[in-house]
Amino acid sequence: MLLKFISTNDLNIRKSFDIGFKKIQKLPKFERYMTYFWILGPMLYLLERDPADLWLTSISFIFLVRCIIKKEWSWSGQLWFIFAILLWLTSMVSAFFGPYTEFTFFQGFAWIRFPLYVAAAQIWLGKDYDVRMVMFVSIFIGMIIMCFILICELLVEGPKKRLMWPYGDLVPGSYLTKISLPVYCTLIVTVIYNFNKNIIFSFISVFLSLSMVFATGERGNFLIRFLSGFLAIFSWKLKFKNIFKFFLLLLIFFLITIFSFSKTNKDLLNRYTMDFYKSLPVINMSETNYYWGAWRSGIHQGLSHPLIGLGPSSLRKHCKNIGIDKKTGLPIYKLFSPDIKWLPGKNYCGNHPHNFYIQLFAETGIVGLILGTLMFYFLFLTCYRGRAINPNCIITSVAYIIPFAFFFPIQQTGSFFGQWGNLFIWFPIGFCIAQIQDYKSIFKK
Repeated sequence: MLLKFISTNDLNIRKSFDIGFKKIQKLPKFERYMTYFWILGPMLYLLERDPADLWLTSISFIFLVRCIIKKEWSWSGQLWFIFAILLWLTSMVSAFFGPYTEFTFFQGFAWIRFPLYVAAAQIWLGKDYDVRMVMFVSIFIGMIIMCFILICELLVEGPKKRLMWPYGDLVPGSYLTKISLPVYCTLIVTVIYNFNKNIIFSFISVFLSLSMVFATGERGNFLIRFLSGFLAIFSWKLKFKNIFKFFLLLLIFFLITIFSFSKTNKDLLNRYTMDFYKSLPVINMSETNYYWGAWRSGIHQGLSHPLIGLGPSSLRKHCKNIGIDKKTGLPIYKLFSPDIKWLPGKNYCGNHPHNFYIQLFAETGIVGLILGTLMFYFLFLTCYRGRAINPNCIITSVAYIIPFAFFFPIQQTGSFFGQWGNLFIWFPIGFCIAQIQDYKSIFKK
């Protein structure tokens, strides 16, 4: 079985996988089927967003019903979940008082399924280590399958700026980067710590997935994967000699890859160099930069309704009317007229601002921004403090990287209340939070 090639003395995946399957088979019938259904998740994600959303929503709903029947609610006292609930309530209040109540209320109400999924993974389906290792293998297989799908796209359709298989949408890099990020970071640690001929398969998996994210043309996802891998190197037992060997080998392979792309796909290489530099919102705030324009539109809406915003996903409907009274056609606030002269550039009216923090400010106001930031912080802190509880577990040692990477403030993101982005983000966060089983004492001094 190929699992022996990614197993080490410190992370015996093959052994845990076998034990995990035996444990699942001994579960009561309903629990057994639900656990198999959970493990099937990474494969369903390869199909499309609707099957993936149905999978995640089903787990969230069944978990909620289970908690009601069993009266099991102690898990809800975790700080990250408390702030998730408060943010959820705030989003619905902002929707109720906003101009697009029906649309924004539904967007806010439906969002709660994502934090509930994380809780389900932690408290119910992924509470056993060996069962989690079965899911680890499922994620790994999904990562390899996606890599080969993208290789086939390149072979069939030739060099492209952006890859779209298997979705027909520009998001396969999100699957590779986000869904498999815990596995990717774990494999890097195993390669660093056991740098010998037995890690060749793990190294190839790391290199292949990183190269395929690069090939998708998704710059933000490539940076997340590359920098997360870099941080993973220093997250467990350090061996500086092995770190140097790993970097040297990875650099050689990656330079060969970039050279190959530069010969066959100059547009892709330009996308990662000058085009990328010119599109950075923190550097280029001119009218020609749509990325900054999207940020600016969110800031503009937030300034016009600063307390609780206008409701989840309202920017797509309200952007062109920011600061304007529909009855009179005049600015609602003189200070925040449609033309904010002290704010450079001009608004770009997309579906969302492409930044979680700006979107929370625009659509749920300062209240939502504070609550969302605290939720992000405690997701990170929960995973980070888990390292002290289980210092010998490689997966736990890298778990904190995932929420840190996804919620890093200065980056381009999808919609905070959208479907695809949340599906890609909350699945790996659920796997990481599931590593933290001693959640009742983690914040006690």
